[in-house]
Amino acid sequence: MVHAQPNNASAAAVKQSLSLLKKYRYIVFLSSLFLASLGIAAISRMPDVYRATTTILVDPQKIPERYVSSTVTSDPNDRLNTLKQQVLSTSRLQEIIDRGNLYPKLRKHKSREEVLDYMRGKIKIELIQGSEQGLSSFTISYEDGERTVVAPIANQLAASFIDWNLAVRQQQAHDTAQFLNSELEQAKKSLEEQEGHLQAFKMQHVGSTPDQLDANLQALSRLESQLQATTDSISRLDEERILLTQTKPAKSDDPLVSLSERGRLLEEKHRLESEIWKLKRQFTDTYPDVVIAQDELKNINSRLAALPPSPADKSDSFDSNTQVRLGIINKDLERRKQQQVELQQQIAAYQGKVDSVPVLETQLTELTRNYEISRQNYQSLLDKTLSAGMSQDLERQQQAERFIILDPARTPEKPIRPKRLPFMAGAVLGSFLIAPGILIGFGLLAGRVGSEDDLKAMLPKVPILGTIPPITSMADIRRGRALILQTIIASLIICLALIVFLHKVKPIL
Repeated sequence: MVHAQPNNASAAAVKQSLSLLKKYRYIVFLSSLFLASLGIAAISRMPDVYRATTTILVDPQKIPERYVSSTVTSDPNDRLNTLKQQVLSTSRLQEIIDRGNLYPKLRKHKSREEVLDYMRGKIKIELIQGSEQGLSSFTISYEDGERTVVAPIANQLAASFIDWNLAVRQQQAHDTAQFLNSELEQAKKSLEEQEGHLQAFKMQHVGSTPDQLDANLQALSRLESQLQATTDSISRLDEERILLTQTKPAKSDDPLVSLSERGRLLEEKHRLESEIWKLKRQFTDTYPDVVIAQDELKNINSRLAALPPSPADKSDSFDSNTQVRLGIINKDLERRKQQQVELQQQIAAYQGKVDSVPVLETQLTELTRNYEISRQNYQSLLDKTLSAGMSQDLERQQQAERFIILDPARTPEKPIRPKRLPFMAGAVLGSFLIAPGILIGFGLLAGRVGSEDDLKAMLPKVPILGTIPPITSMADIRRGRALILQTIIASLIICLALIVFLHKVKPIL
């Protein structure tokens, strides 16, 4: 019994609700129909939102990159984000707003920044990634309440993307080419400077450079052979002169011993000179053997200076033939000795060139290395500059990667929102739930007794003596029929008014 009371109360509430609905069914129906009509009318007056979309294709470079490499190597996604910021900039959007006189009402009570933010919220850019090549295309969409406006604005935004992309790529290619040209000029100046240093070094040390070493050694060997031949000739002439002077009968005042001593000293002198020359070809002046030979030569020269004059100097000591021969020998000796001096000077000069090769080779190697580095740098920059120039021409002729409009925006035929049919169905369903709900709610909260069960639920301990059934008279029947007729007429009026309103408004479903 304890658990039966809530069940009985629920059943009584249901019966009371059904009784209220049955009693006020015409009012509930008209109220629901009126609310549904108001909802449908309100939904039909909701503003339409149209969308226009244009598709832009990322067209790759026409010429293979193995022939012409583009200097614009940034990621298309990064470049697209940059272009997006540039195209959606304040100046560009303000230009589009002013050109199309957009948002006249909004511009009256909103600030310039708010209007621009409102327009940015209506622009949507979506990227379409390719399977292998990254970015393949992207779309630009614009939404607005005016159907004829969205397509021109979407096309203007697409044109802005293309113009900005071309301008950015051409400017980047131009800046790259200009930078490489300036670097090439500096590299050219550096190369000319290094070339000048190298040329000046070669001119300063002409004939002494390492590449002339073999020629210098050959010349040195040839001069040494000539010097040896000249020295041998001098020795032979000295020996012949000594023999001529010794074959002459000696006078009483010219002892033979003195003449033989002079000849021996002269032969020793020529031997030492030849030996010294040979030693100097292999050793320096401080080498012990060279020092000893030079000391002996000085001793011989001092002894020769201490002897009395040679009888060969007295022309009247010999016969005519001998005098002629001695004169020829003396002139030939002078010429040979002069030639010997010249050969020694030339040998010393060539020997100095050969000795300076290690030092000059180090300096020349450094100069050549600097020159080669400058030349390679110049050649590399020259190749890059030529490639940048071709890339600039490629961008100028629009043969490089570019944006092209694949599908231009067209004026939409239907709005993208609102979806009126689902909203209207929801409004009708909600209206036919709200009106009965309100009636039932007020009826339950009012606490009115509408039946014997309500009375028993309110006063369970009070006995009920009897009930009076409802008595329906002809007036009640006529009143009910009139109420039905009024309900039908009111419903027709509401429906007709709704039809006229919808025909006038003509909402796009």
